[in-house]
Amino acid sequence: MALLNLPSELLLQIMEHPRDSRDVQSLKSVACTCKALRDVAEVNLYAFADFATLSSLYLFLDAVTHAEPKRKGYLRDLRLLYSTSRYDYEQPPCPPDLTVFPNLISFVSESPECQPKSVKGTHWYQFRESYMKAFKKASLLNESVEEPRPLQNLTSLTLHWTDSGRRFWKVPTLSPIFLLPQLQSLEISCASVGQEPPTELEAKQLDCFRRQTQLKSLVFTESIVSVEALHAILSIPRALQRLVLEEKSYHRLEVGDRFAIDDSDAFNRAIAQQAPSLEHLQIFRRSQYSQSGNTPFLSLSSFPVLSHIQLGPFLQSRAHAFSYALELPVPPALKMLRLDEFAITMLKDHRVDKALSQLSVNELLINAEARGLPFTLDISLQHLPPLLLRTRDTNQDVRPLIRKLVERLGTQFQERQTASIRRKPRVNPEQLSETRATSRLRVLTNKPRDKIPPYLHNEGPPRFLVRYDSSHRRQFLSDPYAADEVIPERDFSSDDEDMDVAFSNVGWVDPDLYNLLPSR
Repeated sequence: MALLNLPSELLLQIMEHPRDSRDVQSLKSVACTCKALRDVAEVNLYAFADFATLSSLYLFLDAVTHAEPKRKGYLRDLRLLYSTSRYDYEQPPCPPDLTVFPNLISFVSESPECQPKSVKGTHWYQFRESYMKAFKKASLLNESVEEPRPLQNLTSLTLHWTDSGRRFWKVPTLSPIFLLPQLQSLEISCASVGQEPPTELEAKQLDCFRRQTQLKSLVFTESIVSVEALHAILSIPRALQRLVLEEKSYHRLEVGDRFAIDDSDAFNRAIAQQAPSLEHLQIFRRSQYSQSGNTPFLSLSSFPVLSHIQLGPFLQSRAHAFSYALELPVPPALKMLRLDEFAITMLKDHRVDKALSQLSVNELLINAEARGLPFTLDISLQHLPPLLLRTRDTNQDVRPLIRKLVERLGTQFQERQTASIRRKPRVNPEQLSETRATSRLRVLTNKPRDKIPPYLHNEGPPRFLVRYDSSHRRQFLSDPYAADEVIPERDFSSDDEDMDVAFSNVGWVDPDLYNLLPSR
């Protein structure tokens, strides 16, 4: 059958393949073939748009708003990736009106000032204000009955923004971005959220917005979030499934910064609002300000579907250890506990034993065994080249010691696992899984990079390799595998000679090296 004789529905499906692979040239070629195929190709050609310069954006806006206005309805995915050196600051500021795109599903926006060497004090603030006006019109703050809210198809929003001339942008507790009723995924970075207490009027408004949005995933990256703001924000979604709170860790502490995790009781009350639905909880707190010695206590027993917890960092200073504690009883459905930025010095017997005890690992293993659930403990080692290579006092290579420390950790885990089987309690048969529990310990490493969060469009997150897997026959893997899904066509090289040496079978290790490990 000739291509032009196919039903339009099939032609649209055929055009989806180059659209999904972002093959702009192929779609352009089809659009230029004949009038019959033009409309079908353009539906997919204008469905996505990525721009790194204002000039290219302006050409696109002219094509969709003036030349062929119907193209405005084609746009589904808009990404304004201005963090590159190609951004043309000299162009006049003409922010796009997002509300003219009725079918927009995903919007990603990067500030042109977010890189260290970027030009600062530009007209970026005009773009940010324009987008916020659009979000306000689309949010629950807009109570107009004369016209429907725009952007009702927007389900994914990523804002890697800055203030004008400053690294962190201020976000009030009642910001429109938290009040978009149909939004399902929100990620913001370098944001100072709710550092000023809400006014009395804002507090009253919050009561009207409880359980009003469809938000499923909320991610704060390299941000400052007060516990009061977090409590208010988490009262708005009906059923949040994923919460990522990566606090300010790579920039200097400023006077007035207030962090949600500093107050364990208030933090637990805040996240408890989403206890029935939360499945994934990830916390990374400010490691360089650990002199206070406060250990966050997480109370998660009332989270029935929480399956994944990711915490970090775990450090050892001269005065105290920097870690977390998981209160009893443990979350019943937990399948994975991942410990990030785990210092090599924390692998010493007494330190790692204390860290695992504080996290109630024994109880997690008992729970998994009792219910027939798989459980994985992932420990991602912090990369400290000076520590891995030489001790400061004797200049001896301590990399071979890491394998021995990991062996000891594996032995401890095995002892805990064996004890969990002996202490396996009786449970209701209806709570048992059909599959037998398979608990395991994995040790991960990653190559050091000169990139810090947030990872922008051309950077990508670090790749973590599993070098030790207690469920594997050899345990120490000669061919490490990736712990997380790897995005195709992007360099995630994790080749690291230091870690290769550290995890190789080096035989006997001088026991005096244990005493030479620095205390921090």
